[in-house]
Amino acid sequence: MFEINIYKNIIYDKSKTNLPFQALAGLFDGSKKLYIHVDDEKGILDAVNFSKENNIKNLVIVGARDAYKVADILKVNNVAVLIMRAHSLPSSDDDDYDLPYKMAKLLVDKGVLVALEASGDMERMNARNLPFYAGSTVAQGLTKEQALQLITLNPAKIIGIDDRYGSLETGKSATLFISEGDALDMRTNNLTNAFIDGREISLESHQTELWKRYSEKYNNQ
Repeated sequence: MFEINIYKNIIYDKSKTNLPFQALAGLFDGSKKLYIHVDDEKGILDAVNFSKENNIKNLVIVGARDAYKVADILKVNNVAVLIMRAHSLPSSDDDDYDLPYKMAKLLVDKGVLVALEASGDMERMNARNLPFYAGSTVAQGLTKEQALQLITLNPAKIIGIDDRYGSLETGKSATLFISEGDALDMRTNNLTNAFIDGREISLESHQTELWKRYSEKYNNQ
């Protein structure tokens, strides 16, 4: 004998491990987060309503081009947002020309938990631009501390590791970098040291080797 349950027209045998259901279980007890990639206003609202209807505890919207239009709803429902690259053109003719740059400011002012992300084309290259995306939000009205949190503490909160990472506090991991200039400004960003869990890592790469080789070559001419 085995027990059969029917849930939304799906029949499964409870005596056996159902991997799809097991993988999703954490969405309903709050131990996992649901990330939905959506940009338009209606799609964002549909995602919020879907999560509420299915009792999903933690929702994160990724992309979120129109998130500023429904910021109050995101705040009320405790929905975090990973917003598109700040260095982008507006996606609609009716959008403000600087909307991608000021999106973080609009959401932070409404109390939404926001972090920056670099998905899309050439992701590996654009990941290095995250500090400069954050720096651009300062020109739109965020403080330097708020801008820094967009790429440190806020993403740590979103993925649930802020008890160990995301800020420099007693008891947390020593994961940080040191810059001689303003790390959020591409004109002055100059990393000298970096640490992961207290271990210093090498900043040498193929690019730094090329820079040294050719800077020495042309400086000696």
